[in-house]
Amino acid sequence: MAYISLEHVNKKFVTRRSTIYALKDINMHFNKGEFVSIVGPSGCGKSTIIRLIDDIIKPSSGTITVDGFTYNNTRPITKDQIRKMGFIFQVPNLYPWLTIRENLELPLKIYHEDIEKNTPHIEFLLDYVGLKEYADSYPSEISGGMSQRIGVIRGMVHNPDVFMMDEPFGALDEDTRETLNIELLKIWKDTGMTIIFITHNVEEAVLLSQRVYIMSSHPGQVKTEMNIDFGGRERTLDLITEPDFQQYCTDIENLIGNISLSEIK
Repeated sequence: MAYISLEHVNKKFVTRRSTIYALKDINMHFNKGEFVSIVGPSGCGKSTIIRLIDDIIKPSSGTITVDGFTYNNTRPITKDQIRKMGFIFQVPNLYPWLTIRENLELPLKIYHEDIEKNTPHIEFLLDYVGLKEYADSYPSEISGGMSQRIGVIRGMVHNPDVFMMDEPFGALDEDTRETLNIELLKIWKDTGMTIIFITHNVEEAVLLSQRVYIMSSHPGQVKTEMNIDFGGRERTLDLITEPDFQQYCTDIENLIGNISLSEIK
């Protein structure tokens, strides 16, 4: 049984001028401890999907289940279920008037956790990403890559079971992005979290994921899903030059390209 599932999920946004159908009949599943990416053209509803899972927005119809608890547009998610999730946005959104340590303490305050009791865990996470010496610095005093690392471990402070990441490295330069991708793989292996990863970068999706959902748009639908299997080889940057890696990328890019061309009226 899947740890997370979406069954016949639809989402529409109603404005004064029109009704926008963002998602149509979405059926997805995510197994416990699995790393799954969602890719597709802009406007296909990738970000909407993880906001629905986190109950930031409600589905128009259909159901979502997390760890056996099902919710929909009339039955809200419980606080216990929300606590199982960590959410990483496209930018770290660190509060500039708070130190790095104080930014990391925010989720604990939201969940009414004992800050002092969790201080060793915060210290561990800072050391884990090599930023312990910056704990008392302010966001303006660290680089973009460092800020994104802080954004990642802030989502881990309350020990979630599920990590949802909305293009977290999209604004970074290629070298920093590759470094953080490898660090993310290490985090996934060390924690066993279920990770749902949104990206426009096909190589990134292939490198990180066990499965990839490819979506079409207008409205957003699941075009297909693809298993990514490297036969037990370690997922490092060296894989990028391998023929099977390149073939996965080509197949996904062709699907996205065909989707985009088919939507030209």
